[in-house]
Amino acid sequence: MPAQREEVERDIARALLDQWDPLELRGQQGAHPEYDRFAHEVFSLLARGASDAQIARFLHHLERDELGRPELGTVVLTPLLTTLRALERTI
Repeated sequence: MPAQREEVERDIARALLDQWDPLELRGQQGAHPEYDRFAHEVFSLLARGASDAQIARFLHHLERDELGRPELGTVVLTPLLTTLRALERTI
């Protein structure tokens, strides 16, 4: 049975925090809703069958254009993409 969208988006947001975290929030206590909007977009990409390259481009675009962290554009996202693909199988 497919997981509910909200549950998968919550898991995606957690993966973004744990394995991507351009805002450097991981070490801070409390909830981090800053990644919820991005999780929604990543869920949509996965649901539409986006490739790893398309997802990586989206995340690097966020780093550069929305978060002001262009230096992160060379960070390898393979571990995160592996996690996202595992979550994709629950959709």
